Amino acid sequence: MPANADLAALIRNRIVGEMHLGHVRAGDQLPSVRDFARELDADHRAVGAALRLLEDEGLVEIRRRAGTFVAQQERLGGEMLSETAGWLADVLTEARRRRIGIPDFPDFVRSSTGRGRFRCACVESNTDSSTAVCMELEEEFGLESISLHPDDFPPQKGRAKPDPSALPAVLHDVRIVVTSGYHMHQVKPAAEALGKHFVMVSINSEMARIVERRLKEGPLTVIAVDPAFGDRLREAFRVRPDRIRMVMANDRAAIARLDRTEPVLATRAARRALPDLDLPLILPRFPSISLEASRELAEKIIRLNLESTGE
Repeated sequence: MPANADLAALIRNRIVGEMHLGHVRAGDQLPSVRDFARELDADHRAVGAALRLLEDEGLVEIRRRAGTFVAQQERLGGEMLSETAGWLADVLTEARRRRIGIPDFPDFVRSSTGRGRFRCACVESNTDSSTAVCMELEEEFGLESISLHPDDFPPQKGRAKPDPSALPAVLHDVRIVVTSGYHMHQVKPAAEALGKHFVMVSINSEMARIVERRLKEGPLTVIAVDPAFGDRLREAFRVRPDRIRMVMANDRAAIARLDRTEPVLATRAARRALPDLDLPLILPRFPSISLEASRELAEKIIRLNLESTGE
């Protein structure tokens, strides 16, 4: 079992990483002591001691009977600032290799990422997956997302290119088309036929590991708006149907009967429909899109920005 200092380092790295990605901000609530203990396979008392060490550093704030929160920025200790400075120094050093000086770097980033809000089509077969990806595309990539269903596309006939006139009209007006591997065979040829940038998004691997660990412990309760999301989870994680118990977000009575101490997986669509949901979550603030797909999306956005300036 990790020592308190080792646990503190593990938790610190997770919080700092989430802050670097913009998923966690000052004032946000962090997972409970028991959630951290379950995730890190550690004794909850050791986790509590580790969090107190992080509070001494100024990274977190422990509020009695309320939980643990990210400390306000001015309270952050030197290590957080040191890590940020080191990361940014690496970025600026790489920029200098490309003859971009520090004074010119902010304008270069703005011209590469902020010249336009591009439209993006997200193609998914269930509402929960579509909502999660669309919200992430808008909040974290600055894209204007439009949701499409695979049934909106004509059946793909072998390797023949689809007729552009038979494709959804809205697809003609987007710059990027995003879908999962489940629908790539149908959506990618359509994107290529229209000359659109295409990205296949995969699930965040850290999020997948957390769900896998939870499924090994026992059945997982999932709150969603679309029953098809449960089928997707069972297929993706290769578990028996009874290992994933689906509760629909519109079934208030079923939600009220749930054990208030048992962590659940609530999709972003479900949380949007249930803003007052008071159950512990196994994935309170994890991005859905993998780092690999995120990098590819970022590259497409940069290319579109640079193309729009004639560079």
